[in-house]
Amino acid sequence: MTLAAGIVLAMGSCKNGKSHQSSDDNEDEVTAVDDNEADEDDSQSADSQAERSDFKFKAKVVTDDEGVAEKIIVKIINTASGTTKEAEVAAVNLNPDQWNGFGEIREDDINFDGYPDLLVCCGPFNAYGNFTYGAWLWDEEQHDFKAVEGFDELFDPVFNEEDKTISSAFRMDDHEDDAVYKWKGDKLEMVSSETFVYDEEEE
Repeated sequence: MTLAAGIVLAMGSCKNGKSHQSSDDNEDEVTAVDDNEADEDDSQSADSQAERSDFKFKAKVVTDDEGVAEKIIVKIINTASGTTKEAEVAAVNLNPDQWNGFGEIREDDINFDGYPDLLVCCGPFNAYGNFTYGAWLWDEEQHDFKAVEGFDELFDPVFNEEDKTISSAFRMDDHEDDAVYKWKGDKLEMVSSETFVYDEEEE
């Protein structure tokens, strides 16, 4: 993800939902899982028996030599079995020491199935906010999390439980692009979009 030059320092942070700060601590309490060694036919595996409440999360922001965020590594920790799986999502290319939100974790029910899912903030695009997130759905049948492809293309998502939609809004200068998404299976589809042009004299 890229960002046009000349924007000012963002003062906001990732919004809404249950959230907590990410941690860069290296702990030895869990053991990493090699997916290649996992027995896919073992229906009695520790992961398949884990409940949603057995999981906790950590996120680490990875930066380049100039301190610009490149990606966020997410640890999905199964406290019942003591195992950890790692996932990653691209970060907005800004310095996380100068902008808020990077790596913040939220646990919202984003697909309205009654179970909290996992969101990790990728950072803001500009001073208006425009926060993006990596997202993982809790799969109650598999008792595990799975990534939502393309979720980081939504901005400042708002989860509307009443009609089971997700609203997205991207603001740049005097334009705002709004979109509404609905779930089709485990994928999101845009169902409407609209662009607003603001009169800066009225703001």
